[in-house]
Amino acid sequence: MKNKFNIWNKWDPLKVCMLGNNFTPEFFDGVPAAVDKPLKRICEETLEDLAGFKTILQDFGVKVIQPELDNSKRFLEETRGVVKDYGRGPLQPRDYQLILGNQGYTLDTDNPAIAQCLKNYNPKTVQLPRQDIHTDFNSATVFMIGKDIYHQPAPTNSFTKIYDHMFRNFRRNTIQDGVGHTDGCFHTIKPGAILSLYEIENYESSFPGWDVCYLENESWAKVQGWNNLKRKNAGKWWLAGEETNDEFTHFVNTWLDDWVGYVEESVFDVNVVMLDEYHCCVSNMHNEIVNTFLKKHKIEPVYVPWRHRWFWDGGLHCITLDLYREGTQQDYFPDRTDQMIDHRDKQKDVGRTG
Repeated sequence: MKNKFNIWNKWDPLKVCMLGNNFTPEFFDGVPAAVDKPLKRICEETLEDLAGFKTILQDFGVKVIQPELDNSKRFLEETRGVVKDYGRGPLQPRDYQLILGNQGYTLDTDNPAIAQCLKNYNPKTVQLPRQDIHTDFNSATVFMIGKDIYHQPAPTNSFTKIYDHMFRNFRRNTIQDGVGHTDGCFHTIKPGAILSLYEIENYESSFPGWDVCYLENESWAKVQGWNNLKRKNAGKWWLAGEETNDEFTHFVNTWLDDWVGYVEESVFDVNVVMLDEYHCCVSNMHNEIVNTFLKKHKIEPVYVPWRHRWFWDGGLHCITLDLYREGTQQDYFPDRTDQMIDHRDKQKDVGRTG
């Protein structure tokens, strides 16, 4: 098992995974006073929650690796007070890394420490070619269930050829373009069970006979000050208690725009991590719809605090990357004969990101 990849689905017993990392609070030393406190709170509490998640994973027998950071670096240059062009920390390894069976792939569009961590784990990791920033391959648009690969159309013509090579040993299923990150829309949690953000009409085509739990969108209307903040940040992020801190909002919009997503479109209760078929890591212990569905399928929820998911626009699945699960490739749809299946003609064009 040492330093090998082995991923065939989302529910086999997890044995090795990568967990994201983040800057320390000191990274923001020297920023304006109205910005200093909230940014350092985000960093401190994010690191606390990552440490807590790591402990939970280890308690379930999972080996955890994390990208390394140089904590001597600062957002501001100490001598001139000029903002550096720092990208986001290596927090979400799921975005541009992909494990298919016994092969790992990386695209270092995100923080390069993530790709380096994966290559350190297994030097045979394949580096995918970098494309235009707006058409880069994003591994959160691809997932595998046994012999079946589900993916959105390739973002560029060059990636069409790459997909043909990467997916050559799988039965290919094309799903709706424009859905965004699939793990922010639906999640196959065990054979026969799916958590879904919205109704994709052809589940009977893509997952015939599987039980689907449909979740409601986040009710942002209940969040005090959200509509006012949305006018200032386009619904990209939320930090409780800072809705009226205009200096903080301006700083994030100006300098950290690439660090955040579009949280108004995200429902993190879909973005879970299966430890095995019977244990599911969730960031919300109070969603009774999810809890009832998990109980129905004999799955125990494992609560993982992840307080700043609304700022980072990333859930538990985003901040992890499965590297090794105990199991072998199975065919969950043995009646399928076609090697390439297009499910898009029966799907809703929902245009949601995760």
